[in-house]
Amino acid sequence: MNDQQSDANKERGTRAAIEDWMRMVLATGGIERFDDLHIDDIDGAWKDRESWLDGSSKAITLAKELKTGIAPAKTLAIMCALSGDASDLVAPSSPTELSEQIDWTPPSLYLFDPGNEPWADLGSVTVTPTIRIFPACTACFVMEFKTEHENELRRTFVAVA
Repeated sequence: MNDQQSDANKERGTRAAIEDWMRMVLATGGIERFDDLHIDDIDGAWKDRESWLDGSSKAITLAKELKTGIAPAKTLAIMCALSGDASDLVAPSSPTELSEQIDWTPPSLYLFDPGNEPWADLGSVTVTPTIRIFPACTACFVMEFKTEHENELRRTFVAVA
């Protein structure tokens, strides 16, 4: 098999993984449970931390294309937990800063019902806009919130497509 065929097969596999996840989430109530799809489960090439930004950009681009035909009314986002303590709560202003702040879990795709996104609850969530990191996204921001059972501030980077 030549490289072009290999690349085409790989992209078909990547597209199929995202499409299968979208259809499963829609069919099983996964939207209400916030069922996600980690990028390292989409493509094995995105397992290493160094590939997470590039993989996230490719995943959100493909997912945005697929969403048009599968779930056009839903909100699509790629999200990742950010590390850091209260003294360095700075929204990333570059891809490099984002990659330095990503916690140990790979970024994930999510589908939401419009108005039911986790950042829509401005009573308990703070949203800090940041630069648009991925070309397919319409908005990027950091969502900060406290967990119900812990009094610990959590930070999540969100890119909405």
